[in-house]
Amino acid sequence: MKNINQRWVRKSPYSVRETADRLLAKLSEFPEVMIIADVNQQDVAALSNMKIDDAVCLLFQNTKLVGNLLSSNIEVGFTLPIKAFIWKDKKGQVWIRCNDIDAMDEDYDLNGGQGAIEAIYNLLPGWLDYTVSE
Repeated sequence: MKNINQRWVRKSPYSVRETADRLLAKLSEFPEVMIIADVNQQDVAALSNMKIDDAVCLLFQNTKLVGNLLSSNIEVGFTLPIKAFIWKDKKGQVWIRCNDIDAMDEDYDLNGGQGAIEAIYNLLPGWLDYTVSE
């Protein structure tokens, strides 16, 4: 994982599915968070007769914040919804990584997205910490 802002990635002591389920459980505590997809990447790879290690991709967005982001720069929609990718590496370590919110703010000149970036800073790292806590 080269050039990754470590703020948005964590090691998990759990399996890929359990890590995903822990994040989904945390997100379910926030009614404004919309779960868009829960994709088992092994199933997707199997469609082309490929085998991969466990991997899950979750897509979600906060319905109270997305409008602020999009009205700051509609092109940020290319990066939304937020993606959390959970995978097992070749050494058996499970990881969770989500969009780099710092890069999103900078790349799309959001200038904080009318407070949305700060709100994400106050939520997402804690959700990741909870997801991997023992």
